[in-house]
Amino acid sequence: MNQAPRRKIAFVIASLAPGGAERVISNLSNGLINSFEVVIVTFENSKPFYELDERIQVIPCLESIKQPSNFYQSLKLNSTLISRLYQIIKKEQIDIVIGFITSANILSIIASKLSGVPNIICERNNPLMEDVPKFWVFLRKFMYPLADKIVLQTQGVKRIYQKKINPKKLFILPNPIATELTNSRDSNNNGKENLILTVGRLDKNKCQEDLINAFGKIKKNGWKVLLIGDGYREAELNHLIESNELSGKVEIISQVKDIHKYYNKASIFVFTSKTEGFPNALLEAMHFGLPSISTDCDFGPSDLIVEGENGFLVPVNNVDMLAEKLTLLIIDRELRNKLSCKAIVSTNNYAAEKVVSKWEELINSTLHSNLDKTDYI
Repeated sequence: MNQAPRRKIAFVIASLAPGGAERVISNLSNGLINSFEVVIVTFENSKPFYELDERIQVIPCLESIKQPSNFYQSLKLNSTLISRLYQIIKKEQIDIVIGFITSANILSIIASKLSGVPNIICERNNPLMEDVPKFWVFLRKFMYPLADKIVLQTQGVKRIYQKKINPKKLFILPNPIATELTNSRDSNNNGKENLILTVGRLDKNKCQEDLINAFGKIKKNGWKVLLIGDGYREAELNHLIESNELSGKVEIISQVKDIHKYYNKASIFVFTSKTEGFPNALLEAMHFGLPSISTDCDFGPSDLIVEGENGFLVPVNNVDMLAEKLTLLIIDRELRNKLSCKAIVSTNNYAAEKVVSKWEELINSTLHSNLDKTDYI
């Protein structure tokens, strides 16, 4: 008896450069490839930063994109992208389209509707913060209700969207922790150093200056700080390090692929964001058993950290309280060990195989046009 052909899914995202959404798509694709044929459609040609199974096909809409300088150019570019998406969906015989991040979501909805195939979109931005260009905010208002299903990351974000969109379309699915990351954990803690780690884009929203300033206030006792990330603020943050006389004690490095090495050797993790969709780096750090301090920002950290149980939450931009919690963790090894054990246990539900299974359920239910009323977390 011949086996039925596997259904074909297409993830859509701007590129596969380093980033949270890009890592999630890579992890999901690697997990879903055993159940579906998987295609990743990018807006422009870019070498995948994260490792992909060789069976996964990556198709760019365009070879390269020149950023538009006016509304007409933007309209023309996005019309071209929709046209190319439509062509790829038809040529590759895609069964379902899955968008990631606002612009890709909107273009995916339009292209999938034109093609007559179902779609799922994944919103990862904080809907209360208008860091998305007004053009896309306007389109989001009208296009998102047309999606077949919308994946969100926290209950807080869901409460906002369900005021405007049919709640039956809204599903909460966590980000998967890459299996290779889980397998890279050093359970013996042999390589631990007196190192405080933070991971994230070097931009205004991540507020790495708060960690630098907090560290400048406390007794170092041989401890150092490492900032891992890329972004336009690197020179500004390096200047702050020098002006606080922290050269040699605080360092910035970028383009890191082997992030597990730093999770394994760090002893404390700090996350200072002003806003979040969902904090991947914080989740990964806790999965590695790092005692963590995070700002209690919207949205995500409070979904992961139970205050005093598996980490600490501090108000956004509260440098004094951050310095206080840092000091507490630096001087109390027993507390670090306690938080470490609790952090690992609390991230078990984010293991790749569990999250991929939930995604598989959602994809199949969408393919069969069966709106499922059940939240997935």
